[in-house]
Amino acid sequence: MNMARRAILLLMLCIAPLGVTSAWAAGCDVPQDLLDPTMQPRLRRALAGPEFRVLIGGSASAEQGGSAERYPERLQALLREQYPGLQVRVEARGRRGANALEILALIAPLLPDFRPHLVLWQTGTVEAVRGLPIEAMTDTLSTGIARLRAAGAEVMVMDPQFSRFLRANADIDAYRDALRLTAATEAVPLLRRWDWMREWADEGVLDVERAPAQTRPVTVARLHDCVARGILAQIQLSTRR
Repeated sequence: MNMARRAILLLMLCIAPLGVTSAWAAGCDVPQDLLDPTMQPRLRRALAGPEFRVLIGGSASAEQGGSAERYPERLQALLREQYPGLQVRVEARGRRGANALEILALIAPLLPDFRPHLVLWQTGTVEAVRGLPIEAMTDTLSTGIARLRAAGAEVMVMDPQFSRFLRANADIDAYRDALRLTAATEAVPLLRRWDWMREWADEGVLDVERAPAQTRPVTVARLHDCVARGILAQIQLSTRR
């Protein structure tokens, strides 16, 4: 894949922060079979309070200074609604075009002071677009998960967002399979964002790629909300008794 095509892919696949006011999503519940059954007892204890801290690392959607419509901000709002009385803090760090190693470098400096209970690690898209070695990604994840756990955090890995364009232009399935196997090996839940988005698209609930240009900003804002709801559902499943 040439450099120009790679640049187009990265621009299309990074969900940028928005400044659009919209009604939040309805009808985008994640089916139970698209959630990971891996349990996280330490996370359950953290949700007992008094404070619950979440750190998110990723690409453009996790950059600092975004709007209230990005999924990190929506997740914070949803957690506060679901657990009234719990002090919820969500911090996000990201950079457009960052791979797994670069994302780890963005979030690691926050560990000593922020002391997250949960780290959400979004990765895989940049590696697939650039054709980076799969083993380098999985090795980074394995060593990074061990480091995050040693700092007291539970970890969830998030795979790429569903994209017909990406599938046609990159070997995305190989990277998705590697993320799934690494999550299973390390006993951490995999946030199956690709499958969630494909389900929403197939059911006619939400399809960002095929949204008309005039409605795309609202559709992307809705996607952020739906992804946050999926993450909340995974947290609840992973902490059930």
